[in-house]
Amino acid sequence: MLGGKLHSNDDDTNDTFVVNFLLPFANFVSYFSIPPIETMPKNVAAVWTKFLAGDVEYRDARLKLLPVVIDGPWIVKKAVGTTPAVIGQKIPLQYYFTKGDGGKRKGTYEVDVIISASKIAKTILNVVKGHAKRLIIALAFIIEAAEESELPETVLCSFQLHYLHLELCPRLPYYALDVDTDDDDDDGNGDDEM
Repeated sequence: MLGGKLHSNDDDTNDTFVVNFLLPFANFVSYFSIPPIETMPKNVAAVWTKFLAGDVEYRDARLKLLPVVIDGPWIVKKAVGTTPAVIGQKIPLQYYFTKGDGGKRKGTYEVDVIISASKIAKTILNVVKGHAKRLIIALAFIIEAAEESELPETVLCSFQLHYLHLELCPRLPYYALDVDTDDDDDDGNGDDEM
């Protein structure tokens, strides 16, 4: 992953959180360095630990995306909104979590957001895509607090996109995501925890 440079620094003690947006025309991957649990505020450490240990249903009910259009046409601002949304309620998610071993092997926690499987998400994406060259948008990920001790909700990680030229992205080959395989060992949830 990432040209073999992920965790190539021996001094790197941080795990990595990866969010892979599977778009109809490309993959958009964001990744974040997650500090050791003991260095996090207690409320953040609590929700992150529960998120990692939770099953698919738990994770789908907790991971939020907060989009903020900083600069762009009103139609994009209207389509995107400004309210945090629990992603797994409207868009299928798949999880690929590899825990670290406490030594050299660091944890990598990937969430695939399958935009191409959601009509609503594809509609919003088409509005954004049409105006991407004139757009600055910030995306923040939050794990929803379910108990008072987990408050206040805190942004886990975030990034900004500035004036994207999507026509320069290479086109991905067609791949059917809903193909049924007869693999009895796979429960279909995409969760490859170790």
